[in-house]
Amino acid sequence: MEKIDRAVQEDFIQKNVGIKIRELRKAGKMNAIDLASKAGISQGQLSKIETGKANVSIKNLARLCRILGRPLNYLFQTEDKSTAVRHHRIIAVAGLENQGLHWFAQEVGSNTNGTVALNSLGTLQFGPAVDQIDLIFEGSVDLFIENLIQFYRIAPALKQLSLPYCFRDEQHRQAFLASPYFRENVTEVLLQKGIRLLNPSWNWIRGLDWVLVSRRPICTPEDVKGLKVRIFDCEHLRIFWDEMGAIPVVVPWSKVRKAIASGQVDVVPTKKALIYHNGFCSHAKYVTILGDIPEIMGVFITETKYSSFSSEVQRALEKACDSAGNIFSLNLYHIEKKNERFNMSRYRAAYLKVDLSPWRLAVSRIRKKMTDQGILPEQTLKEVEKA
Repeated sequence: MEKIDRAVQEDFIQKNVGIKIRELRKAGKMNAIDLASKAGISQGQLSKIETGKANVSIKNLARLCRILGRPLNYLFQTEDKSTAVRHHRIIAVAGLENQGLHWFAQEVGSNTNGTVALNSLGTLQFGPAVDQIDLIFEGSVDLFIENLIQFYRIAPALKQLSLPYCFRDEQHRQAFLASPYFRENVTEVLLQKGIRLLNPSWNWIRGLDWVLVSRRPICTPEDVKGLKVRIFDCEHLRIFWDEMGAIPVVVPWSKVRKAIASGQVDVVPTKKALIYHNGFCSHAKYVTILGDIPEIMGVFITETKYSSFSSEVQRALEKACDSAGNIFSLNLYHIEKKNERFNMSRYRAAYLKVDLSPWRLAVSRIRKKMTDQGILPEQTLKEVEKA
């Protein structure tokens, strides 16, 4: 029932967005051909957007809004018909964590007595994380949930966290996140750029164990040599896998399954909880479990939006973030227990438990080499080691 309700809500949002774009176009005395041309899309695609029949990318929506002279969040504003008060609204996206936004929206409404509403962009198709990050810096999006390391371009100290086995355990990571070094080199750096980290207790996680999904069994680091490994567009990850003896191939997340099926990649490093939902084992049935702690997620909000609220609402948002993180992460563990069974029964997936020592040694060797070469920040490694 919950999935049906969300689908209905997302369909309503999509249609409402289309209506507003059409109204803005007509108010600006612009015909569909001109708007489509300026936005770099076909007239047919614009027609589908205006009638609510297209899963439009957020990038295209942002472009349309710039042409029409309105902020992106205008498309998602709605009036509460039962009162004369307009709700405070936060326009939010989450890379792979849209379910987390569902929980967060509920907690925001509860903790603010309904005075603040979190609007997820629903079924909109998002591009690479870097494009989504650009939108939050532009102010087109108010809130963004994503892997912390995606902000390494703004806060280079995060580069060390891109490689696995950076921390001994969760307690070690939490000590680093609470350190003055992290505050000065990540939290404050982002804040200077107008982005606030909302997580009070860093309890949003992604995906559980680090795994390799592959077309053939992989048990040791030697087994990846010569294989094509999927990465996102990141230079230090390219160097890392090159040092592992693999062939790194940049593939957007939305095209990973197709890349496995076509043989464009042989191996997909990812998190265990992301496998079944994306159907990766339909073409690559081996899953090598390499341990490591789950990735930490950041809940990022623009300082402009955050500072527009009273201190009471700010505290309520932080409380909502904390409680939603607990719900989302606990739910993740429960769902993955089921998904592993489904993955084995549906795709005949084989989960391989291997000796982690060779993997830890290989990563440690490469981390040291990349740090010595200045590719990874030396001071971050020192601070991690002493945390």
